[in-house]
Amino acid sequence: MNIIGPDTLVFGVDDIDACARYLVGYGLKPVSTDEWGQRFEALDGTGVVLFHQDDPMLPPLLGTASMLRKTVYGVDTGVTLEAIAHELRRDRQVRRLANGSLETVDDMGCLLGFQVSVRRPVRLAEVALPRSLSNVVNFVPDAARAKGFYVERLGFVCTAHPPGAGSFLRPAGTDNRGI
Repeated sequence: MNIIGPDTLVFGVDDIDACARYLVGYGLKPVSTDEWGQRFEALDGTGVVLFHQDDPMLPPLLGTASMLRKTVYGVDTGVTLEAIAHELRRDRQVRRLANGSLETVDDMGCLLGFQVSVRRPVRLAEVALPRSLSNVVNFVPDAARAKGFYVERLGFVCTAHPPGAGSFLRPAGTDNRGI
């Protein structure tokens, strides 16, 4: 069975606005708000749906601290979806929803969904924008001497030393997430 991965995570939360701000800050895009919750998506169409924790559309809590109420997994084809339904019906109820997806529970009582995946190809910009400058590479005749100066005198940190090449150095007080 070719289960690609989670397509949608459904949460029941106590503060939808705070959770929405977090998801937007994380980089997800708000795409809809309706009776099916407030949906936020990644570039490929996978996403998170928020409901208020007391919404009657949600399944009951499991008695843990988790606010996750349903995980919907994407599969590659309708054939795979049918194979999953056949396999799971051996020992549990599997419902077919109006949108063609399947719904069941796992052995712990967690609500699971399966659907032909909503994932779409991601087209990133041809040129990524740097977050920050953090390393400088100097091509010098004596790499060991240059490294000694920056490390011993200025407190730089060696972030990489490829064999047969010089060192990548950065000031100790900077992060290393840029270029």
